[in-house]
Amino acid sequence: MPDRILTMLRTIVGAALLLPMLASAQPQDSDSPLYRVELLVFSYPAGGRSEHWDPVPPLAYPRQAQLLNYPGQSAGNPAAADAQQTQIGGTAAGAPTVLPASQRQFGAKAAAMNSSGRYRVLFHEAWTQALSGQSSAIPVVLDKSGNGGAWPQLQGTVTLYVSRFLYLETNLWLNTQGEYLQSEWRMPAPPAGPASRPVAYDAEAVVATPPQPAVTSLAGGEPPGLPAEDAGPLYPYKHAVLLKQTRRMRSGEINYIDHPMMGVIVKITPLGTD
Repeated sequence: MPDRILTMLRTIVGAALLLPMLASAQPQDSDSPLYRVELLVFSYPAGGRSEHWDPVPPLAYPRQAQLLNYPGQSAGNPAAADAQQTQIGGTAAGAPTVLPASQRQFGAKAAAMNSSGRYRVLFHEAWTQALSGQSSAIPVVLDKSGNGGAWPQLQGTVTLYVSRFLYLETNLWLNTQGEYLQSEWRMPAPPAGPASRPVAYDAEAVVATPPQPAVTSLAGGEPPGLPAEDAGPLYPYKHAVLLKQTRRMRSGEINYIDHPMMGVIVKITPLGTD
């Protein structure tokens, strides 16, 4: 029987494409206009078992990135929230600022996914952000793994920029229990993200493991990894699957990025036209 939720999503996306298109986004100058972004990332807990995944995917946070700004919150020190907001507002106008949950448009979809038991919503936020061209676009970190807690199931960044069209680049990975592995082998733990700080960080990129070009898939045995006791007390997973794609879109479109183990729904609209 066809999956009714996925059918619904595809119908919504198809209907959006039939609507009159809003004007295509144009290259921006230094006064980049604000956009409203809504992003929903979910996983298929039972998906991808028959796929051949990269055994040691190139997992890394970019050299420069920015964290989502949650008004009134400060992960390290809740009492310092007001000071943090002042610093953000004074140093990075148009930084990605999260909107209240009541302003999310995909709430019903997310609730239906969670209640179905077939999906797990990993991330769902709406925020405002000034978008620039590709050369000056700063990736947005979605997870809080750098705050010293356990690794979350979803890690990585998304990059949003504008040329003639709007673009979304995903650099996301799903930490899994490796149900598709044939042994107790596990990959080295991926890097943790940057710690929460007011606007952005700029540090050397951290790559989980050196490249291993001779290994192309998990078929036919696993490459050297780490035994469970050496993987570190905070990393509770065995493997990670990378979702690295670029999607071109128009303002106001609902776009769906599919993957055997996860999916992304995104909508980007100029602020004031949504």
